[in-house]
Amino acid sequence: MTIGTMTSPSNAPDGAHVTDTTVETCPLHVDMVITAIDIDERHRFRMLELGLRRGTVIRVTQRSNFHGRVVAKGTERIALDGQTAAHIHVRRAEHPASPTASAAQ
Repeated sequence: MTIGTMTSPSNAPDGAHVTDTTVETCPLHVDMVITAIDIDERHRFRMLELGLRRGTVIRVTQRSNFHGRVVAKGTERIALDGQTAAHIHVRRAEHPASPTASAAQ
């Protein structure tokens, strides 16, 4: 079961790019937004309990052996095994311009 929707060439809006970045492959210390979780029902429920769902902003803070990852969600840290990390699809978070940056221009 997939939480969210995957972007593919057939359903991508004009100008959209196909996303293939996962928690396993994304860079360290960069805010990322979960776009889809392609995982079985039993584990999907656990991801929801942990607050990992479509639209959640996370940041990979550590890489471990066998492709495991530690992700930060707010002040929480969550350890994920490599297989789970490979099934959580993400894109780079877009941060709005800060009010102070706008005022300085």
